[in-house]
Amino acid sequence: MKQDNNKKYNLFITVLFCAFIFGFGIALLLHMANPTDFSEQENRYLQQAPEFKLGTPDWKGFTEGRDFWKGGNFFSGEFMSKFEKFVTDQFPLRDEWIQLKALGERALLKKENNGVYYGTDNETLFAKYTDPSQEELRKRVGYVNTLGVNLIDAGVPVFFSLVPDKSYVWADLLPDNAPDVDTGAMNASAKELTRNAYYFDLYDALDGADSYYRTDHHWTVMGAKRAYDSLMEQFMIPNPAEPEGEPQLVSDAFYGTTWSSCGAGWIPPDEMHIWVPEGGPHGTITVTGYPEGKPIETPMYNLDKLQVKDKYAMYLGGNQPLCVLRNSEGSGKILVVRDSYSDSLAPFLALQFQEVHLWDLRYNNMSLKQYVQDNGIQYVLVLYSASNFSTDMNLSKLAR
Repeated sequence: MKQDNNKKYNLFITVLFCAFIFGFGIALLLHMANPTDFSEQENRYLQQAPEFKLGTPDWKGFTEGRDFWKGGNFFSGEFMSKFEKFVTDQFPLRDEWIQLKALGERALLKKENNGVYYGTDNETLFAKYTDPSQEELRKRVGYVNTLGVNLIDAGVPVFFSLVPDKSYVWADLLPDNAPDVDTGAMNASAKELTRNAYYFDLYDALDGADSYYRTDHHWTVMGAKRAYDSLMEQFMIPNPAEPEGEPQLVSDAFYGTTWSSCGAGWIPPDEMHIWVPEGGPHGTITVTGYPEGKPIETPMYNLDKLQVKDKYAMYLGGNQPLCVLRNSEGSGKILVVRDSYSDSLAPFLALQFQEVHLWDLRYNNMSLKQYVQDNGIQYVLVLYSASNFSTDMNLSKLAR
């Protein structure tokens, strides 16, 4: 009797195992036949099915020591590499597995998952941060110095500032002995290496408990306001323009990119605010975007973005080659070489300046020097987060 029960149990386990394997296999094939293009949770495009190319025989190349198959992607390994990524990205219930993995890591009391540290308050997430080598930093700051030299003839000063990583500002919330964090060393080195520009130090300006999102790497509107105050002080502008009233809540359901990386589903969402009202005070601020190279009048806040995962794109509509804010009551023209942090800072700058030009090196190949001269720009500010300045491959455009 006991032996029969064991046989039934073993049969049950075998059937269950086969059903699991074949069930997921069928589900995977069905999903791969109609793959998902974009992951809202991870905020990125997913790998699609690669095209198989065997190539054509190349006897001459073979005799000369080159690959036998010419123009293909199979024998080079490219096809299998992309196919493996395709299967991983299109795995059934991918989002649920990511969150299950995160819960498992948390249950094992791990302090990190997929390059993200869990804060000691159980609500704050930190993306791992790595300083560039001194040689690499010298090269990158060198591009800023070259820009400063190039604009000397035009009489336009260049200012340079790094936004501290959240791990520097909220170091007290990091897990013990977390190795990959911002210690401020890069800021000190960048300041020392800056020769032909004026360095503005923001590292002590963002000390507020609400300066950054808990689930994202960006600063909040309150953090952007603190940065604005510090910049105006270092610009030595007396009595800079200030926003009226209090920040206005526009969303209480923001999950940022850091959250997306680790799937920490137990962490509550962030709130998002705006402070400078649409159009600025008395309707004096207008915004012109250049998403595809042509000027389009755009809102300061694209509230439609609050209905999608990437809610931070609400500010000015997200990344674009060029965006210009104009204030008929402002004074002076400034160009900001930007990353995404500048989008929530720009409304504050528009309170002070007559024109604020946001210039994105990733999508803009025009001559920066020529643009400055043609548009009467009086100040240029290179403003990057420390993390983006360490990795952006387009900084060399500053030296053109």
